[in-house]
Amino acid sequence: MMSSDSTRHEPPDPGGQSRATSAVEEIGRRIVLGQFEPGSVLPTTESLASEFEVSRLAIRESMKTLAGKGLIEARPRRGTVVRPRSDWNRLDPDVLRWHITDRPNAAFIRGVFEVRRIIEPQAAALTAERASQEVLGAIEAAFQKMEVSDPTSPESIDADVAFHSAILAGTGNDFIAAFTPVIAAALNVTFPIQRDVGYGREHFVPSHKLILDAIKCGDIDGTRDIYLKFLTTAEQDAISGVRKRGM
Repeated sequence: MMSSDSTRHEPPDPGGQSRATSAVEEIGRRIVLGQFEPGSVLPTTESLASEFEVSRLAIRESMKTLAGKGLIEARPRRGTVVRPRSDWNRLDPDVLRWHITDRPNAAFIRGVFEVRRIIEPQAAALTAERASQEVLGAIEAAFQKMEVSDPTSPESIDADVAFHSAILAGTGNDFIAAFTPVIAAALNVTFPIQRDVGYGREHFVPSHKLILDAIKCGDIDGTRDIYLKFLTTAEQDAISGVRKRGM
């Protein structure tokens, strides 16, 4: 007599992982943009699995991911509930990206540069004081890629992000370096907008060269001052880009 197995195994799904990732993205975006409001109960696991064409296990894993970002929590006899906005991990790069969507406005731009002014100039000054040859090499390599890339290309933007990320990492301070993912996520949104103004490499490459040279010289105060001036111009470019896009 064959024993019955009460555990049902769902068949393998080669495309399941990508669809599960899409489920996290879409549910997270709906929460952050207010389609699922704080205090509301999410649809059942079965409903979400059907909507996204993934297994119930994939949805449960998606819920764990979103819970880790502070967006949701499971409550007995209620289901999965959206947590208050104050509980969200706003420094999580995904939460930031979902909040931004593809239409950041001037208020968002100003908020980003407010944070950048608080963190990056002093971080750059610390890097000027402490940077190893390895760190200097990483900053210079990123600059060289930016120097030869088309300003509107993904390569140029990636190099620009790498330049600023290397400076944050170069402080040798793990707490400052921990801001790198959220700063990088914000830069990946603002840089294309800044480049929309229509300026060429000659507009922003020289300012990056000044930062690089000051760091290489170990000029702590000079690095900080140059970085602050650079951020002022960059913010003006980003605001101009937002207005050009009509946001």
